[in-house]
Amino acid sequence: MLDFDSYYRAMASRDARFDGSFYVAVTTTGVYCRPVCGSRTPKPENVRFFRIAAAAEAAGFRACRRCRPEAAPSSPEWNVRGDLVARALRLIAGGAVDEIGVAGVARQLAVSERHLHRQLVAEVGVGPLALALNRRTQVARLLIESSALLLSEVALAAGYSSVRQFNDGMRAAFGCSPTELRRACGARADQRAGDRAPGRSGPLVLRLRYRPPFDGAGMLAWLRERAVPGVEETEGNRYRRTLRLPRGSGTAELDLTVAAAARGRTGQQHVTLRLTLADLRDVTAAVRRCRDLLDLDADPAAIGEALRPDPWIGPLVRAAPGLRMPGCTHGFEPALRVVLEQFASLAEVRAVCTRMAAHCGEPVTAAGEGRPCRLFPSAQALADADPAAFGLAGRPAAAVRALAGAVAAEKLSLERDADREETAVRLRELPGVSGWAAQRIAMHALGDPDAFAPQDPQVRAAAKALGLAGARDAGRLAERARAWQPWRSYAALHLREAAPVRPGTTC
Repeated sequence: MLDFDSYYRAMASRDARFDGSFYVAVTTTGVYCRPVCGSRTPKPENVRFFRIAAAAEAAGFRACRRCRPEAAPSSPEWNVRGDLVARALRLIAGGAVDEIGVAGVARQLAVSERHLHRQLVAEVGVGPLALALNRRTQVARLLIESSALLLSEVALAAGYSSVRQFNDGMRAAFGCSPTELRRACGARADQRAGDRAPGRSGPLVLRLRYRPPFDGAGMLAWLRERAVPGVEETEGNRYRRTLRLPRGSGTAELDLTVAAAARGRTGQQHVTLRLTLADLRDVTAAVRRCRDLLDLDADPAAIGEALRPDPWIGPLVRAAPGLRMPGCTHGFEPALRVVLEQFASLAEVRAVCTRMAAHCGEPVTAAGEGRPCRLFPSAQALADADPAAFGLAGRPAAAVRALAGAVAAEKLSLERDADREETAVRLRELPGVSGWAAQRIAMHALGDPDAFAPQDPQVRAAAKALGLAGARDAGRLAERARAWQPWRSYAALHLREAAPVRPGTTC
């Protein structure tokens, strides 16, 4: 955590690297802002700093209407860390309190409610309920300003139990009612309403902010190469896929046109998301999963600053600024793919996943015309299925059944809130899951930025192809990788992308 002077210098210089990492509250106005806010710089004696927006609101400050703190990317600190507080924050950000309550969140983290509250207050200044309330107001304002939903629908989607609670929460957070917020952006809302069919079946159009640079073209290429027909598809700069959500299903379309054109440059910093949901209350979970899929909360400046000086990785980072770690919308999906990649080429894995989706994938009730229409198979469905139906036998079939069975029986969690160390241990205990596969699953499913396995055949092949000294020796590679901490996942991805395995070869 920075000291007061460091925070103040970052705010005074409008340093974009700190956007979302802390918030600035001004005692004379009662408003809190992002550090990049264009308002006049306040005097030091009138400033308070908070690590998260919920703490500023709990202290009695309301959100700035100019810089819109709710639009800032999340702090990358909570993705880097894997401790109790970081796991709890990831759960709450995904709407877990609305689904299972504070008691349910504590049970999922295997701690008492009291201990969870104590740890969160000590670390970020507020407890889980205040964090959940802040998330609701942020989602509500996003929907008010970027959709044509009725305000009663906004209240439902954001997680409020009543319209009255919704009105009170918005006044406390923003100093005005939902109707006044909608009126302030009336022209834009009217225009959006003309683009949307009446009723709740139309798509929600939202903007997902990120810290530049963002290699949108690289992300699209990754997704295009692995897209499973019926579950996901790419068209130009757009990626569409189905979503398995807590209360139903849906489809998401992510338009990366701006990011793909920007490449390593700054500029407009958003991805356009179009959501079609069976239940509006799933909007928080859907947005969270889409952000995880594209790694939108990463801090490319910090990653680049750490890796660019390295003689091995530095040239790769400079050649591909803003490279993001492809994530997922459900942890079981990339885990299954990685397990299969131990035994088959990328094209063969895609073919197997296509057969799995056709055989076990459930139809999506909220799919629009011409969109992907089937969910990726659940762990339970694959645990109950005959692997021979997908063309699997022997070790690959045993590995798939072991993984699916462990997840279906809740002996293994592959979601972002899972304990990373414990998950890695349990993965390695499964038959047919190698140590390097467990680390790759940690990268793409759990979002671990520091996962690395020197035995990974793609990493070693890439290092060898690039002529890096010691690439043949796993021990020397592991020693070299210590300099890349805590961003070894990104270093490995740069290696794999710079010298990919030729099509038709095993991974």
